[in-house]
Amino acid sequence: MRQMETTMISFSGGRTSAYMTAKLIEQIPPEKRVVCFANTGKEEEATLKFVHQCDELWNGIIHWIEYDPITKFRIVDYHTASRKGEPYQTIIEKRRYLPNVVARYCTQDLKIRPIKWFMKSLGHRNWINAVGIRHDEPQRWAKTKNIASRECFDTWLPLVDWKVDKPAVLEYWRQMPFNLQLLEHEGNCDLCFLKGKNKIKQIIEQYPQKATWWIDQEKAIGATFHKGYSYQQLFDLMARAPTLFDHIDPDFPCFCNID
Repeated sequence: MRQMETTMISFSGGRTSAYMTAKLIEQIPPEKRVVCFANTGKEEEATLKFVHQCDELWNGIIHWIEYDPITKFRIVDYHTASRKGEPYQTIIEKRRYLPNVVARYCTQDLKIRPIKWFMKSLGHRNWINAVGIRHDEPQRWAKTKNIASRECFDTWLPLVDWKVDKPAVLEYWRQMPFNLQLLEHEGNCDLCFLKGKNKIKQIIEQYPQKATWWIDQEKAIGATFHKGYSYQQLFDLMARAPTLFDHIDPDFPCFCNID
């Protein structure tokens, strides 16, 4: 067990991340750990509820953090957390361009850096960054460590060390009194541009109002999240040809997974 330094447990709001958090708080004494959840304002309501339920189960140890353009971060809770994309829109307005597959600054600016600033506000200068990447996700191991290393984090993937896979995580939550009430195609960030068109289509069919925020951001900046098409064009295509994106196209790997 790596306990010489404080461990910052990065809780994304997904099942795998929650599994990791539950195991680590059993192993690491309270004075040597900090649990953080960074809210972008575009998390699904079910994600926020799941984080809240975990927080109640773990006796209120989760620090809910959001990006703030003036103070760099702010502390919120389940009731005060942004739900209309406010932190996300603020960073877009500051950057004056949209995040995309190549420049995914949303994770860096809305999650990684606010948590770093929060940790420094507590007086920490060095810490271990525990991230919930499973053993059966080797394609994400190096990418996760590379992103964290740019912010000078010593990143630890405990579930890789423990050889935890997806079936083990799902079985754990089947035994618990609550679970994340999201389907696999939904994901934590509602219409994230890293989702495949099929997943976006399924979400828009059920919740067409969710497209509005993404369309508004593209109009405000005069650009698109995706190369070659806008959310408005995607929305209109789906309305005209409902079966157009029924094929399963791949997602781009991200760090906000629900599993």
